[in-house]
Amino acid sequence: MAVADGKNPKTTIADVARVAGVSVTTVSRVLNGEKYVREDKKKAVERAVAKLDYQPNLYARSLAGDRSYLIGLLFDDPRGDYLSGMQRGAMHRCREEGYHIVVELFDRTTTLDQIEQFLSKLRPSGVLLTPPVCDNKVILAALARKKVPTVRISPSEDFPGMASVKIDDYHAAYQMTEHLISLGHKDIGFIIGDIEHADARARLRAFRDAMKAAGLAVNEDWIAQGSYQFASGRDAAKQILRGHTRPTAIFSSNDDMAAAVIVVADEMGLEVPGGLSVAGFDDIPLASAVSPSLTTIRQPVEAMAETAVGRLMAMLKGGDSDVDTPILMPVEFIKRASTGTCK
Repeated sequence: MAVADGKNPKTTIADVARVAGVSVTTVSRVLNGEKYVREDKKKAVERAVAKLDYQPNLYARSLAGDRSYLIGLLFDDPRGDYLSGMQRGAMHRCREEGYHIVVELFDRTTTLDQIEQFLSKLRPSGVLLTPPVCDNKVILAALARKKVPTVRISPSEDFPGMASVKIDDYHAAYQMTEHLISLGHKDIGFIIGDIEHADARARLRAFRDAMKAAGLAVNEDWIAQGSYQFASGRDAAKQILRGHTRPTAIFSSNDDMAAAVIVVADEMGLEVPGGLSVAGFDDIPLASAVSPSLTTIRQPVEAMAETAVGRLMAMLKGGDSDVDTPILMPVEFIKRASTGTCK
């Protein structure tokens, strides 16, 4: 019994071939985005697809070739808004390209067997790696050995043969620290993100370097470890603010933790920014919803995901030969009400 694979249950790939006046093989090659199909035949297939309202079934397409038309988005339980932004951007671009996103959790305990089982069962056409998975040596080795097209998002270092998309975390965090210093703040605290993430390490290094360049000392009692989660920001803020001497400003490695600093300051009777300036990073929706709204660095998370998918598509079509050169995405400094002049 024949299995229909289009929107119309009576429409098959053979119908498309008949209307287009080409072979079924040619239709398949056009639908798969393969090169070396004559332009007139490609246009004929596209017109037939539109006329018949034909929508290829992903499963049927995978059986016909060596692609699953699935893109794996691998993550290690990062910030909720960060992952949501990644998913939105990746799904939007994948939908345009006729692919589907499959989100999978892999953490630092992932074994070689686990990642190889995932690759064998899913047979992804390509993979996107978010931080800190993008630096997981076990996963990188498995993907390289299986020759799976891969784009890494915000990795800490290059990996031969794998493309990447990133921002300059160091420069952005340096800029934010300079902003606080320009407001007259000399006593500045810092909340570190998950140290497993390369961006957390880069932001901490930038903070220290900017303070040193300005001739300001870093008080280690005002440096606290967080995990990019709101609760960890509360704990870190309490640790920094409980002493007899307090900083006049706190720069948090992300907006979730910065929002927690504002909550703790309010509980302690500290006015923001009158008694304490607070700065964040990422510009998630919470940054403009919290009161006062957060001064932050806007990281283009969705655009990064879309760019990563676009680069993956170019690799699948043989159009991205310079995979070892990372794509650097722009960030934007956002001045809002949570930072003010030191009093």
